[in-house]
Amino acid sequence: MPIKGLSFTNVGPFDEVEFEFDPQVNVFTGPNNSGKSSALWVLGDIAVYPFSFPDKLLRPETSTTFKLQLSDSPDSGFSGQLPMRIPIPPEMQRPGGRHRAPKRWAEHINALKAIGYSKFIPALRRSTDFRSRGPTVNERGEGDRGNAPYPDDLDVLFRRFDRTPMQARRRRIREGMQDPELRRRLALVSENASLVSDEEVIQEIIDLDYRAYVRNEAQFRDIIVKIGAIASEITEGFSMKFSGVGEDANGFFPQFKTVDGLMPLNTLSQGTQSVVQWLAHLLIGYAEYYDFPENLEDKPGVLIIDEIDAHLHPTWQRRIIPALTNHFPNLQIFCSTHSPLMLAGLKEGQVQLLQRDEKGKVTVSRNEVDITGWTADEILRNFLGVRDPTDLQAADRLRRLNDLERKETLSAEEEKEVQELRNNVSRDLRSGPRSVQVEEFAELLKQAKEQIATAAKPAAARRSSRPRKKPGE
Repeated sequence: MPIKGLSFTNVGPFDEVEFEFDPQVNVFTGPNNSGKSSALWVLGDIAVYPFSFPDKLLRPETSTTFKLQLSDSPDSGFSGQLPMRIPIPPEMQRPGGRHRAPKRWAEHINALKAIGYSKFIPALRRSTDFRSRGPTVNERGEGDRGNAPYPDDLDVLFRRFDRTPMQARRRRIREGMQDPELRRRLALVSENASLVSDEEVIQEIIDLDYRAYVRNEAQFRDIIVKIGAIASEITEGFSMKFSGVGEDANGFFPQFKTVDGLMPLNTLSQGTQSVVQWLAHLLIGYAEYYDFPENLEDKPGVLIIDEIDAHLHPTWQRRIIPALTNHFPNLQIFCSTHSPLMLAGLKEGQVQLLQRDEKGKVTVSRNEVDITGWTADEILRNFLGVRDPTDLQAADRLRRLNDLERKETLSAEEEKEVQELRNNVSRDLRSGPRSVQVEEFAELLKQAKEQIATAAKPAAARRSSRPRKKPGE
């Protein structure tokens, strides 16, 4: 079931904020320090289990509340406080028996079941030269993955997620192990809000490849193949196909067949490694959660990923959302970006624009029209606040010329400056690409000098130009 809405208070730059979500794609954008990562972290703490919520986002001596909505029904969802640490109070414990989970925990578990698989991937994705010592599964293809670990073995796992005393952590772990939903989630690839590394991904791929071999069941290896196939759709012109597990003097590693030959994962470009890494985190956990079904594409899920386009060329960026929605139509995507090409082609309501008002308060708005056919310049101006999408020198010249042209009288030095600026701006426009950017710059220049704008604007563009409706009009 998709997440319909979320509201919360006192987190990061937000005093109070309310989001309404698209059932499939939600791209958070806006300036730095506008709360994109904070909003994703809040969503991750509620929709992903286990999760390490950054304490730095909490405000001292204030309560942090939230409300999650799963549908139009007021009963679908739940509310509470952040972070989602759920201790077992002494008064709720039964002497000599199992602890009873509090009602809030039961509501949380019900929400997780309704959401389905959920995954959080942070902006920092580290690539290393890690080599595996070999499969961690036994000759029957069995191991920790796909089998929830025992309570006494979870201290290491939870040390990264929780700073509560060891005794309280063990108590909560044992309590959580009684619920099948939490057991299943505890066995998945781990979550960390700050950083992920390729080490776990490499070990997971090696284990899956070994499980496919010893159990003679192709579905385990099919997941690795699918990672390469989807990555190839994103990395235009650089296809890759999983070819198996290689070995060198330092250990085992996954390798891919590319246009450059067989290559270990760590020798691919940083952008390519980033794509493979977060796709592996998504798909392996997706398959494990649903026990490797044949119809994985039909299963519901939630992906929350910060800086989804990190390290990627613009031609690759615009392929990410179409590739994911094509393969996983029931996956609800939440991501952040600063790239205009990540917004190109999105439908009405799929952009979450965060920006500060004149008082510094962060506000949120959604696009009221489809962003189909828009240029990067138009998206930069209307969503990312870049009013002059050119080099700073040309933009400064144009602004200065407009300021001088608005003055009633000019000094002799200013008259000379105006003439120099007219020549420079006209040269700038003529030397640039013949595109919508030139057309829009010419329109701005028209306010300063009609003849310069007319000369700079291509005739064909003048004949075909039509006003384009922008958000808010």
